[in-house]
Amino acid sequence: MSQALKRFLFLCILTTTGCELTEVTVVDVEDLVVAEVYVVVAEDLNNNQVKAFLHGTGAGGVPSGRTFENAVVTVTRSDGLVLDFTQGTTADCIKTRPRGAQGTCFLGNSALTPHLGSGDELEVSIVLGNGGTLYGATTVPGDFQLNGVSASCRSEPNTLLPLSWSRSQGAWAYINETVISGLSYALAPEGIDADEEPLYLLGLSISAADTTVVFPSEFGIFQRGDLSNELTVRLQAGLPAGTDAQVSIGAADRNLVNWLRGGNFNPSGGVRVSSLTGDGLGVLGATLVREFEVISAGQGSIPLCPSV
Repeated sequence: MSQALKRFLFLCILTTTGCELTEVTVVDVEDLVVAEVYVVVAEDLNNNQVKAFLHGTGAGGVPSGRTFENAVVTVTRSDGLVLDFTQGTTADCIKTRPRGAQGTCFLGNSALTPHLGSGDELEVSIVLGNGGTLYGATTVPGDFQLNGVSASCRSEPNTLLPLSWSRSQGAWAYINETVISGLSYALAPEGIDADEEPLYLLGLSISAADTTVVFPSEFGIFQRGDLSNELTVRLQAGLPAGTDAQVSIGAADRNLVNWLRGGNFNPSGGVRVSSLTGDGLGVLGATLVREFEVISAGQGSIPLCPSV
């Protein structure tokens, strides 16, 4: 995210006559409004979530202290359904933030969010307290199903699970997540310390056609630098006995993918592509999620998961 900065750079140009100082002005960028609106459609529609977090970009390297309590957020579906928002706590929207940074969280009406589903065409309108506005639109990715996996399945210990799913119309990528519980106890006899309990791992299938992933070895690509080498290597063999995991596959729309991954490789950091227009920038992103539970045990009445 851009940080407002105005400065003069003095470039030393070596020539046969010596060093010449050239003055270059970098254009000042004001503290912009950023609106992040996320729609998550679950398999059980009662678990749908719609959240909006409004904050500033910050200026001169200082985190933004702006808040937006007077903003009005509205999401409208193409058939006329209007989803209103009420203010929540910052913790309802985000887990961590830079010291000194502020913002305001809004939550979609929980009585109406269960009416949202796959393929819905949505628009967001945000009216700021100062009269500024932001607009955006998206379509929730189409329905898809995991192949050969029920709501809960049993994995033989130390076995890799090949997961596959049908394609979701409109999806640009698939976000793969898992929360693994019981690792600390299960790995203690092997002398391996779990980095955290429970362990959260995130993965990404980077195209709409990439509809396969191996669990758990191909999860956690974004945490590899933070995990211990011993734990990383151990998970390449599968879950140890006595552990269980919640696994989810989410079909993500174009807006979300561009916001999270946007742009080509940039040494100075990621480039986020805004899908909102008006007096600020941000994203209206939608994800359709399918999830299940994996229990690592040699015996049990629960059906076996597919295995390699």
